[in-house]
Amino acid sequence: MTTSTAFVLLVATFLFFCATVESTIAVCPGEGPRYGDYKCNHDRTHRVCARLVNNKDDCEELSWNEDGKTFWEITGQQRWNWKDRICAEPNPGDSWCICMWATANLIAEVGCDNVHIRCDATDVNFVLNSYKDGGWDLEQAKNCIRKKCVDHDGCEDESCNSGQQS
Repeated sequence: MTTSTAFVLLVATFLFFCATVESTIAVCPGEGPRYGDYKCNHDRTHRVCARLVNNKDDCEELSWNEDGKTFWEITGQQRWNWKDRICAEPNPGDSWCICMWATANLIAEVGCDNVHIRCDATDVNFVLNSYKDGGWDLEQAKNCIRKKCVDHDGCEDESCNSGQQS
């Protein structure tokens, strides 16, 4: 086998592996059409599928702490509250692909037990192999994702029976 043939086989194997890994990430229910497939595995930051509203029918913002603050209030993104897009077609749901820095911000503010992460629709490997995003150190977020999505089967409560991740 020539060096160029070996290289082509290596690249083809790598691309096949990447396509296989990417396809194992579930659709984030509520994610908009920006990526075409509604998955959190395309850009360098929007890799965590987080539940932001109660359900697609009521579309009420979830409270993340005792103060009743929402995702948008905690992360300082009230100007970009897109809950109406989360609950609407073409992919109605209760979640969105959020930035890793926003995930770190949420965990720092409300604690790991209070974040609503959909593990099956989060690019867990990408997050665990990242160190900073938007100036935020991701170590605490990585520890939380390990706890919720790796050390367990991704389900920590009754939501597992309904296909939701906590």
